[in-house]
Amino acid sequence: MVWMKLLGVFLMSMGCFVIFRMSKHLLCLFVGLEMMSLGLLFVSHVFLMNQFWLILLILCLAVCEASICLALLVMVMRLCGNDLMSSLMSDGV
Repeated sequence: MVWMKLLGVFLMSMGCFVIFRMSKHLLCLFVGLEMMSLGLLFVSHVFLMNQFWLILLILCLAVCEASICLALLVMVMRLCGNDLMSSLMSDGV
């Protein structure tokens, strides 16, 4: 069970690293969010062993977050033509 805690903390920290360091593309930002939610799932599994419904709730929220991120990515790709964060910024014109 210790390895699940370590894996959860590793996934959370790598997700934060991806979000803060490699946030040029929208896809990298969403992958970082997915890594953080997967790390949260591993950490919550260790601490909430007897409460299976809460683990399923966290898993359900992670799946919903993934589907929303995919829908946003498709929408941005159709509107802007690329997934660069700089294409989402407006220059005030």
